[in-house]
Amino acid sequence: MHAVVVDAEGVPRLAELADPDGDGELVAVLACGLCGSDVEKLGPAAAGLVLGHEVVGRTGDGRRVALVHHAPCGECERCRAGHESTCERFRAPTILPGGFAERALATGGVVELPDAVGDALGTYAEPLACVLRALERVPRGDAIVVGGGFVGRLFAWALGRRGDAVHVIDRDPARSDGPSAGAATAVVLAAPAGADEALALVEPGGTLLVFADAGPLDLARVYREEVTVAGSRSATPRHLAEAVGLLPELDLPEPLVLPLERFAEGLERYRRREALKVVFTP
Repeated sequence: MHAVVVDAEGVPRLAELADPDGDGELVAVLACGLCGSDVEKLGPAAAGLVLGHEVVGRTGDGRRVALVHHAPCGECERCRAGHESTCERFRAPTILPGGFAERALATGGVVELPDAVGDALGTYAEPLACVLRALERVPRGDAIVVGGGFVGRLFAWALGRRGDAVHVIDRDPARSDGPSAGAATAVVLAAPAGADEALALVEPGGTLLVFADAGPLDLARVYREEVTVAGSRSATPRHLAEAVGLLPELDLPEPLVLPLERFAEGLERYRRREALKVVFTP
């Protein structure tokens, strides 16, 4: 099968691989979204990998499904405390060899997509699931989202849906609602930069949700103003099922859809911020 494989120099290139084999459900990949974490992993250290985890596929019996990306055990102390992404079992990959391929083996389970949701939109389920889990750590009220990229827009949509007043700021004016009018009860850091700028927007006693590796924080400010700092990473099968149920009402721009053969073009357009979201099809 065709797949996009990271070569020895860390560059993703189209290559031929054997079909994945093992315990799990083999699916024909219909679409896979490009995530910022995929782009961050590119480099010599990722040589030999097939990336991609925002996957929609078709099972052997004809069902269109979203694939679970990582699965916790659900029983350990960390899982019971709500920190499933720190579970020892969570580290194991559940989409083999990865989503940027013609076929993939789903070892962590799947969630069936409704007919009303197209393949490209279906890839939004996994990142939306991550957002839904993260928002369980965010108090209700007024919120500022720092970072107006795809994930930032997902946060803004989900916050608005639950009734919060939301403002999005980004260094790119085209992706921002404009300058912030002031501090907020909660600030979501959804961009890999600007940690202290985000912290400065939190009201005393408020919450900073860290959803991106954005560098060190001014802990003196955290201490003086009693700011709660919470981190969140990834999602669980439960959140994926919830996200799939919300896809028909999701209000976000359509992605740029390209075939795997044009992966380099899609990657470049993403890096240049010419496309809010890029989705690849085999």
